Amino acid sequence: MKLFGDKRVHHVEAPVATYLSREEAIGLAHVATEGAGLRWDEPVAAGASREEIDSQVVWTVVTNALNRGTQVRVRIDDTTGQTLEVRRTIR
Repeated sequence: MKLFGDKRVHHVEAPVATYLSREEAIGLAHVATEGAGLRWDEPVAAGASREEIDSQVVWTVVTNALNRGTQVRVRIDDTTGQTLEVRRTIR
């Protein structure tokens, strides 16, 4: 019988090991954003994650992270540094 909900931690994910540093990922995203003709706005949020358990590590960089309005979302392959996606979103 559960009275107050299950607050146990079922799994803990280890930090993702990356080839690119956060600064390198942001620099590549900046170049890709300007190359796509989109506007680069600060502040920027960046993080690396795995799409699935055994998949590649992907960096996601979002511009204009703390504000409402137009944002640019850039996804970068960590092993090759290749831009996977540059997309404008409105928040």
